[in-house]
Amino acid sequence: MVKSKYISKSGIAFLCFLTLFATMGPTNAQEEEDVIEDAKEQRELVRQEQLAAQAEIALLEAEDFEVVAALQAATNLVNLQEAKEQAAEQRLQSALDQKIEAQEGFLAIASEISLLEDRAIAYAVESYIGLSDRRTEAWFEAEDATIAAHKIALLDLVSSDTNDVLDQLKLIQQERSYLLTKAAIAQDEADAIRAELEEVRVELEAQKSKQAEIKAELDVRREHWNSMLATAIEEEEEITNYIAAEEERIARELEEARRRAELEARLGEITEAGWVYPSPGTVGSGFGMRMHPILGYARMHNGLDFNCQTGDAIRAATDGIVITAEYYGGYGYTVIVQHANSISTLYAHLSNIFVTVEEYIAAGEHVGACGSTGLSTGPHLHFEVRISGAPVDPVPYLP
Repeated sequence: MVKSKYISKSGIAFLCFLTLFATMGPTNAQEEEDVIEDAKEQRELVRQEQLAAQAEIALLEAEDFEVVAALQAATNLVNLQEAKEQAAEQRLQSALDQKIEAQEGFLAIASEISLLEDRAIAYAVESYIGLSDRRTEAWFEAEDATIAAHKIALLDLVSSDTNDVLDQLKLIQQERSYLLTKAAIAQDEADAIRAELEEVRVELEAQKSKQAEIKAELDVRREHWNSMLATAIEEEEEITNYIAAEEERIARELEEARRRAELEARLGEITEAGWVYPSPGTVGSGFGMRMHPILGYARMHNGLDFNCQTGDAIRAATDGIVITAEYYGGYGYTVIVQHANSISTLYAHLSNIFVTVEEYIAAGEHVGACGSTGLSTGPHLHFEVRISGAPVDPVPYLP
């Protein structure tokens, strides 16, 4: 029974935004800045949604004090009913114990009552039928008054014992009646307690059911709150990560653009000087299609192969700035020099590199040593000329 129906649309909107941007792509720096600003605005919207969710959660939590109070009240009622049940069980057991005790006491005196009743009957017959005559006979049959008095005293003793038996019988009969009454009362109380206990148990089950219902409602609300907040936090994190990645990418591109601009400025100061051969060796393989000596199939050969010995000096073909000086895949150790007019030259399969990136080098200066690194069948120089990165035939450029 959740009151709030908060639905965040920012996640869907942001995914659509990313998809559109990935499809079209920015065309200039201003568009990239606009993309970042749009993402920041989107993040701010998500943050506002997150704050709204938190405020709504706080409000619902305040409203749910009633639910929590109801849950606590239901729990207290359950505890009370359980206490009543336990007390009733104890009272029932006590009543049953009293009943058993009364029954055992009654059985214990039953035989004694029977004996006393027999003695009382005998004494009654003897006392009330013949006792007065025997007292008279004692006076007349006695030799003197002392003997007569002694006999009469004996008869009085017998009469007194009879009275004691009757009194004892009366008391024990009264106790028997008390025990029977006590047992009956205990039985009645036990029956009443059983009925009460059954009512308590029915109420206990009802309170437990109510308690479970309230707790289930509270759990649903809490789960909904947590889901709302987690969604808002996740969306904000995604957008923040995207913004950070884009800012980092743009920063890298700006730095690369700055370096390129600086390079272009420096290259603008370079005049296209005369060209020299990069190696004194003869050309072994020219520019164009050929059967690759290692791969074994026809493919384009993008440069000239100069024969040389390992360690022979390799020279820059013309003035320029080094833009690559590293191991370059199948080219092996490679140097690339950028020249004026978007022209660059490549020197591959070197055994050693003598220059560093951004170093200015003049025509004829050594860039490295001949070798056979990368995909190579032996020591040689693979030399390329590129215009705007595309290989062209080097022959027209060499003297």
